[in-house]
Amino acid sequence: MVILRPENSGLKQILDRILDKGTVIDANLRASLVDLDLLALNAHIVLSSFKTASKIGLDLPEGIKSDTLAWKDFTSKQPCPVCGMESRASDLREEGCPWCGWDLKTS
Repeated sequence: MVILRPENSGLKQILDRILDKGTVIDANLRASLVDLDLLALNAHIVLSSFKTASKIGLDLPEGIKSDTLAWKDFTSKQPCPVCGMESRASDLREEGCPWCGWDLKTS
């Protein structure tokens, strides 16, 4: 597998990695005065892309139409075994990888 890493990681690369892998933030905040709770906040925040959320089994927000052609195309992509770039599974089987030229028929 070929992994390309730029010398300088910018904000876009950092956000892409966080959304691709997913991040969980568990926060408990309490403000009290003389044993009297003035404010209590418990938060469980998951930050990920819709694709990562669907892979790990999280429920999608209300109003997401997951039966559309665009969503099915988005979730049906898989990585090339050589370069790791994502393409539609049917394209990888039939035509090969458009990124590196790998072809299932010749391997």
